[in-house]
Amino acid sequence: MRRYAPALLAAALAGCHSSNSVTATGGTPVDNRSCERNSWVAGTTELCSGKLIYRDYVYDDYGADAGVVSLSPAVLNALTRLGSVGNPFATTPGLLSPTAGDVRYPAGLDNTADLVALTLSIEGNELVADFELNTLYHADDAIAALAIDTDNDPATGGGEWQGLGVESRGWEVLRQFNSGNPDTNHLIGRLPLPAGSSWRVQAVVAQKNGKVMNLAFRGPDEESKADGLANQVLPASGNWWDDRQSVALAGGDISAFGETVSVADLRGGVTRPAPAVTGFHQRVYTSQYTLEPGEGVDIVGVPGVHGATQLPCEQRFNYLGKYQPYGVYIPTKPGPHAAQLLMHGCEANHGSQVNQANFQQRFGEEPNRIIIAPLGRGPHGFYSGISERDVLDTLADVRANYPIDDEQLLVSGYSMGGFGTLRFAALYPDMFAGAVNWVGFTGDLFNLPVPGNPLPPAVTALAATLGTAIPPLSSGGAVGGDVNIIDYVGNLRHIPIANLYSGADELVHVTSSLAMGVRMGEEEIPYKFFLHPVAEHLSYLIFNDWRKEAAYVEGLRRVRSPARVTYKTDAKLDSPEYGIRHDRAYWVSQIVAEAEGPSTVNLTSLGCGFAQPGYETGADAGIDPVPWAATLRTRLDDPTMPAAEGKLSGTLSNVRSLRIDATASCLRGKALQYSIDSDVPVTITLSDGRAKALPAGTSNGSF
Repeated sequence: MRRYAPALLAAALAGCHSSNSVTATGGTPVDNRSCERNSWVAGTTELCSGKLIYRDYVYDDYGADAGVVSLSPAVLNALTRLGSVGNPFATTPGLLSPTAGDVRYPAGLDNTADLVALTLSIEGNELVADFELNTLYHADDAIAALAIDTDNDPATGGGEWQGLGVESRGWEVLRQFNSGNPDTNHLIGRLPLPAGSSWRVQAVVAQKNGKVMNLAFRGPDEESKADGLANQVLPASGNWWDDRQSVALAGGDISAFGETVSVADLRGGVTRPAPAVTGFHQRVYTSQYTLEPGEGVDIVGVPGVHGATQLPCEQRFNYLGKYQPYGVYIPTKPGPHAAQLLMHGCEANHGSQVNQANFQQRFGEEPNRIIIAPLGRGPHGFYSGISERDVLDTLADVRANYPIDDEQLLVSGYSMGGFGTLRFAALYPDMFAGAVNWVGFTGDLFNLPVPGNPLPPAVTALAATLGTAIPPLSSGGAVGGDVNIIDYVGNLRHIPIANLYSGADELVHVTSSLAMGVRMGEEEIPYKFFLHPVAEHLSYLIFNDWRKEAAYVEGLRRVRSPARVTYKTDAKLDSPEYGIRHDRAYWVSQIVAEAEGPSTVNLTSLGCGFAQPGYETGADAGIDPVPWAATLRTRLDDPTMPAAEGKLSGTLSNVRSLRIDATASCLRGKALQYSIDSDVPVTITLSDGRAKALPAGTSNGSF
């Protein structure tokens, strides 16, 4: 599809007898404007004004599972991974995000048989079949096929779908359409209205050579079961919601996938929404943003912030189009629901971690919390730039479609996703009630703990008891992330965060994780830092326990208008091309830097009469899922309330100007006394219209 196509023009394909392909004729697409959806639950079907509309999963077009062709199924499964390093057999960029199907496209044609939606409607004496594809570079890239069981009886009709290598029971009418419009990504076919009053319809999309890649009408319960254990390597187990599809295509019989529709409903303009879905499934939303060429999959990846360094886990973006999927778990209890962002690790995807039943129970079902797992544009997105935009947009899509209590929003993630967790919590602190970070990369391998032994006595004793040695210090450099996030954890002043790290971690070395623990100990933030001396990088996924971290964030609620705002930011972290600026937190906004580099705001308003919290430090230990020791700081709220005063005080660094919300800071209508220390001249503007230009240095006065 050409980006920003000027009009929705497509070739309509005339039906003919038998199952032969038909040729294109002039025409226009079915008018779906009143039935358009910007997002949907993947695999669902609805009736809308007499149109049967199936909306599919996206990036699920991997064809048949090739089965066991060697002594070890893991050998075959591994061959289709790691496209990011140039593996010519790969169907997926990542190592830990396998596809269940194993079929590759010819070079340059990835994703060209990926169904987005199929609309069936009656126009006069014709049935119109409108296939929308995710990617279409050339008119003949794909074949779309439709089968109709006109008497809805599997015992009559059926057979092989000519030239496509699949078969099904019951159909009497079969049509193939092999010419589409690359400007709109639609393949449209017309055929004489079939007989019968109740039809069962089936559909597939194949490569131009007839290799079927994608099945329609699979329902919202398609599987994505590759987890942290055996399913990660067994055949027909993936993370792209194509498991059942891959098995059916491997066997060749696709009879299980179809939809029954009444002809009277089509003629009568009936509307019947898709049923609500709970549990684990995929949603798809429509993004305002794409990467060139505006569609498709770049299996190696579009280089990110550091360029094409060829380093493992370097930032890259693979999924380029406007339709973006995400994993979601909807609890069975009624809303409003708490919510939790879950960002996947490097090499994983939106079907990882969230697909584990224990995780769903601990973090989703028990606390009545929706779990939201963005793709982030691929397994190496690192949650900045367009990957950050994807996270924000998935959250917005959930808010638009489910009753969410924004006061109970958590952010969490694993490995690269732990980096994303720290980054989001630091740059959007007023969004979140709490956070969970599993083995989060700190952003730079040069991060080291303080000289000497940084381990608390409890950890040292535990390591000695277990006979475990903490690995020696190592150093490296920045990989993937756009910031050394360890320098921004002071922004988490009002966000309790659980951090789980491993002493034997082969990827996020204990040196950098200890540096994070030390920094959290130095800042006035509520946290708990769990160190598991005998655990490695994937231990928490493998043990699938999650108890202590789920308990830590239970019942947390967002701090809305704190007395003190601590916020460090840097314009280099912005992505204005994606509508992203990090220039606000709580009642401070429109922060403008004087020069390049970080800006820091540390202001206190006594206008609301809120007490400054105190903190209590401590230690803890346990054995779940493996032995651990922890350091912690707990926030202690002072029950006494001081008198509200119109006072503003604090320090500013590299801030030319900023704005203060007079209402949220409780300074509206009050005579304001200030004491501000700034290293550069600064203009402070209140939302009620008052403003003051202050020189560099310490300024005291009123306005």
